[in-house]
Amino acid sequence: MIIDWQHHMSPREVYEGRGGQGGVVIRDGKVTIHLKKEVYQVEKHLEFMAGAGIDACVISSSPVSVDQCRMCNEYYHELGRQYPDKFFYLTPCLPLNEGAFDILDQGINEYGYKGVIISPQNAGEMLDSRRLWPFYKKMSAYNLPIFIHVSGHVLGYDAYDADYNLNIAFTREADIALNTVRLILGGVLTAFPDLTFIISHLGGGISSTLERIERYIDVRGEKFWTDCGGTPPFGAPYRENFRRLFDTLYFDMAGFEGGMNAVKCALTTIEPNRILFGTDYPYNFHTDGKEVARYIKDIRGLDLSRDKINGMLGGNAARILG
Repeated sequence: MIIDWQHHMSPREVYEGRGGQGGVVIRDGKVTIHLKKEVYQVEKHLEFMAGAGIDACVISSSPVSVDQCRMCNEYYHELGRQYPDKFFYLTPCLPLNEGAFDILDQGINEYGYKGVIISPQNAGEMLDSRRLWPFYKKMSAYNLPIFIHVSGHVLGYDAYDADYNLNIAFTREADIALNTVRLILGGVLTAFPDLTFIISHLGGGISSTLERIERYIDVRGEKFWTDCGGTPPFGAPYRENFRRLFDTLYFDMAGFEGGMNAVKCALTTIEPNRILFGTDYPYNFHTDGKEVARYIKDIRGLDLSRDKINGMLGGNAARILG
């Protein structure tokens, strides 16, 4: 079975609330999303899945308001009635916004959604912010996964601003790589060891810099934190414990539109049983699905066992979804 972990749908009302026509949405001079009307055209998604050979999709969205989160929740509930075997759903959440937990509870308790999707940045806070502790406590009690999608509008990267589109091409990836590390170094995984996190876009390419991070943790030890006024969330041996926690994270393969160099780089530090196939449709790839079918063929050609490849393509996601 092939399961697309990162597959986006939202109702037409949300699409229209973001401008209502195809093209870019710009906020504070940054492109935050390329709107595509396919996002609410279910028949296009089914066509894409058939062309690609995808059996099921995990549906999510990244709304910008609590009202839009509610719209997505209700839209997914209706989709579930029409297509009971094709889609699983993650309830969207803005965890620091008023009323967000009501929608989260509705999605999980009333509609039976399989987890939650949030951004790396929430109201300007990074993932290790103590303001997010109530959210993590709630999700730990639910024992359901948290999908970390890239932030549409990232803050704190003024040096990356330019008169060309770094936001989508680079800054969002740097932001999710940073937040991946903060989950560990900031103590989230230590405080909430039962949480399951899935990081989008192969962690923004975190594998390319992981050895450097580990090197400094190894060299500095406790001082890696105390030099900057912090406290280690775990004890010695620091490098080994950092890697042990890193290895509890999952990563999806979306965001590179079939780029196998990204996949091969990820496999240098991430175990295959922690990688999930994803497409980022409709924001990546074409509706006919042929390019995704080629991507799947390339994945099957990796120098890995059949079991590991089948896990990446669907088995790992199936395990998370129960």
